[in-house]
Amino acid sequence: MTRTPSPTAPAPLRRRPARVLVRGGAVLLVAVLVQGCALVQGHVMSETEFRTHLERTQRAGDEAARQLGLNPSAVVDRHDMSNSSCKDDLGLDAEGVSRDQPSVTWTPDFASPAAYATAVATLREAWSAKGLTVRDIPAPDAGERGAGLPGIRTTDDHGVELSLRPGWFSGKPELVADGGCVRHEGALVSWK
Repeated sequence: MTRTPSPTAPAPLRRRPARVLVRGGAVLLVAVLVQGCALVQGHVMSETEFRTHLERTQRAGDEAARQLGLNPSAVVDRHDMSNSSCKDDLGLDAEGVSRDQPSVTWTPDFASPAAYATAVATLREAWSAKGLTVRDIPAPDAGERGAGLPGIRTTDDHGVELSLRPGWFSGKPELVADGGCVRHEGALVSWK
């Protein structure tokens, strides 16, 4: 007479090691993937390279402001180094390596929506003349800050993203030069 195990009875002993191996393998796979993310992070800039990157970011934005007939130092609003998505990226950095996302924001004051539209057209023409790909940024919807003001963006030859668009919080036009998330040696205390 063959005995059938009840549905609540424990699995036969020969199946338990297989389950342990599968679970252990899954844990090992996750550990290897996390370690791989920590190791494959890309180039780490030296302090000198990072300072050069900061200068290029500043110059790219200054040039865009001048193309609009503005004095860059008169309309500069802020220099930022932090971005939570850059800081919280998966992986671990070696000791002495920092992650920062340098950006500069200018806040030009346009007399009217028509003046803003002229500025967008001016930058589109200037960036296109340099062979840069210009992408449109849709205008915020009615009822949102900056409604009706479409923007544009491009990335220059040094990887600096430039944009003219309504600001996320204020809705007022902002010209931004964003150097992207970079890993570099040392820790920069301030950038002005």
